Amino acid sequence: MEADLKNIGFIEGFISNSKDIPENRRAAALIISTEVFDNIAEHAKFAENRGIQLSVSNIFFPRLCFSYRSMNFDNLLRALKRTKPHFDPDAKRYRGFGLLMTKNLARKVCYRQDPSRSCIIVYL
Repeated sequence: MEADLKNIGFIEGFISNSKDIPENRRAAALIISTEVFDNIAEHAKFAENRGIQLSVSNIFFPRLCFSYRSMNFDNLLRALKRTKPHFDPDAKRYRGFGLLMTKNLARKVCYRQDPSRSCIIVYL
């Protein structure tokens, strides 16, 4: 699907109906998936098209995997290390709470990049 905020409803529907997400983790999965999708749509620079794949699995733990072709994934990795929740006077809003919220709601979050894809993997 295209990483565009108009598609956030598709993400919500996909997570809401996934049989691989237990009911007791569904609310967290919805919050996390919409936050991660929003961050990708707003901040990623795409190599070709704005395509993003979201897959859900449940082997030992429920898992969300966002996969896309990013040219600035390293910016996200740097932001993870240095960004603390703060007020951005230029944007007139707070920043950094989404990453913190995702980290706190998830069992584990992994960020991986190889030459062809960037992945954000969230274990619930």
